Amino acid sequence: MSERPATVCPLCGVGCRLRAGDGSRARGVPGPANPEGRLCAKGVGAFDVGEERLTEPLVRRDGELEPASWERALDRAAEVLGGVREAGGPDALAFLGAPHCTTEENYLLQKVARVLGTNNVDNRSRLCHEGTARTLAERLGWPATTNGLADVGEADVIIVAGANPAERQPVAFNSFVRPAVADGTTLVHVDPVGNETTRLAAHHVAPRPGRDATVFDLLSARLLARDAVDRAFVADRTRGFERFRESIATLDQRRAEAAAGVEADVLARVADELAAADRVAAMVGTGVEGGAADTPAALLDLLMLSGDVGRPGTGLFVLRGLANEQGAADAGCVPDRLPGYQPVTDSAARDRVAAEWGVTPPSTPGKNARESLAAFGDGVRGALVVGENPAVSKREEGWLRERLAALDALVVVDIMPTSTTDHADVVLPAAAGVEKSGTLTNLERRVQRFPAAVTPPGEARPDLAIISALGARLTGEPAAFDDDPAAVFDELTRVAPTHAGLSYAALDADGQQWPADADGVLYRQSFGTADGLAPFGTARSLAERDPEDGLHLVTGGRASEFADDGAAAVLRLAPGDAARRDVESGDEVVVSDGETELQATARVDEGTRSGTVYLPAAVADPLLRSGSRAVQVRPATRPSDTPR
Repeated sequence: MSERPATVCPLCGVGCRLRAGDGSRARGVPGPANPEGRLCAKGVGAFDVGEERLTEPLVRRDGELEPASWERALDRAAEVLGGVREAGGPDALAFLGAPHCTTEENYLLQKVARVLGTNNVDNRSRLCHEGTARTLAERLGWPATTNGLADVGEADVIIVAGANPAERQPVAFNSFVRPAVADGTTLVHVDPVGNETTRLAAHHVAPRPGRDATVFDLLSARLLARDAVDRAFVADRTRGFERFRESIATLDQRRAEAAAGVEADVLARVADELAAADRVAAMVGTGVEGGAADTPAALLDLLMLSGDVGRPGTGLFVLRGLANEQGAADAGCVPDRLPGYQPVTDSAARDRVAAEWGVTPPSTPGKNARESLAAFGDGVRGALVVGENPAVSKREEGWLRERLAALDALVVVDIMPTSTTDHADVVLPAAAGVEKSGTLTNLERRVQRFPAAVTPPGEARPDLAIISALGARLTGEPAAFDDDPAAVFDELTRVAPTHAGLSYAALDADGQQWPADADGVLYRQSFGTADGLAPFGTARSLAERDPEDGLHLVTGGRASEFADDGAAAVLRLAPGDAARRDVESGDEVVVSDGETELQATARVDEGTRSGTVYLPAAVADPLLRSGSRAVQVRPATRPSDTPR
């Protein structure tokens, strides 16, 4: 009996290789992201997709979803979506892709949307690292990790900010970061809450939530004061240095330290490490996103001061969580960029795509996922949702149900029933990640090709085949929507500058990082800006800290679509905060933002910063929907009107 084919883990952005083992357990296969063939606990269960699968097409009739043939279901889907376009124009439609679908599937979905005449296409990966991606794109060139995981070992210092890779990306952390530290690399962890990553760190900087940018500005100030600046790099590769230096000079450092809640001696020790280092690399997660200050920009300023971009062992790593966050954006499944991050407003880029498609994409940026959802039933009357569940967006549940119910047409492609399929006119059963072929692009821009490792259940089909069939029906151009991953990928390479020079056939087991000629490290000679130079920013303004009622809620990021399933409702809080509330480890507590309440089990944790509490993101969802980060905590047995 021949060995089962190796595939790529569909659960997170690390991109481990694996194959089916005994029963539903996966077995690791050595690859670039897991060189020793390791798998994390979630990866071991990659083939355990779940029992409640969609296995046949469903069409709504007399208010109920009923089984139907593929032909009938596809015809009905095209009929209802086409009817919306005919009545309201192409912008009455919205197309939502997913970061766990393949690059080819996201590419074909955005192509269907744009051939029909709308840029209303998006996927949620664009929102996960929005600030970091924007900073990288505007100041360096591409919204992507600058280096490869394999050269992390060449760093003298690794800064991890707003992330917990020891727990969220454990295979990458244990394969690359941990060996580097064992070999002498210094790990600095910047995060309000101590966690598994902190345990390996030589220095833990715990700023108040939202003050990470202040920490990096303070470190830049110390490097400038010591003249620990790569003058040649700054002179030859950057612009705006004097403006940045002057802005740092106006920073009231004592006030900034107080605002950030960090001690001067802690920053001094970290600055010593940075000043002595030849190579510094930084890794960021979703914890650096949001807030009034731009943390990714402040961190990038710090790296540019020391010339730590464009060399092995340096750069900025985006710790993407979902399997194909990078690939979905690369493919153009976003409202303002064509494949390869070409602006939809760029006429030359539209002409390049038109030469391949025979149709010119629209020039006006479309609605993003949030805007489309808000417009459901109003400006947007129909939606094609592939591998996504808008009904669990971080908004009020009743409002979400109203938006979905207000649509004239909703077609959902998914592997399981969801609260979104409850509202659908047509539901089409999709194959899971290990059941289909294509490519995924991991957090280091590595494009990996993989075959289907197991057969999908019942009549489920790969998303690519479903989107191809819908595209053919909606446009009347079946030849324009191939369902072969190789043909779709190679079409992508002809229209996306990021993928020029790659080919599906040439991708071996190790895959290849884009661009093809970068040898893993971006910006060795020049940045992808108009003049080839990277601009400095300015020191972040030190606005007065807004008063907050209660404790600041910090949440963990989602490593994958399945990562937080069954996440324990454990609330971590600092000893002093626990004592003031008469809470001990193991107590049941109520966490409230004044409107929404949930119960959790308390864990008193010395690694949690005073004034903050930590919950897994999936558990915290009801609180996050309101947008508030200020919460109150009380023992579950205490009435709500008792003082905290």
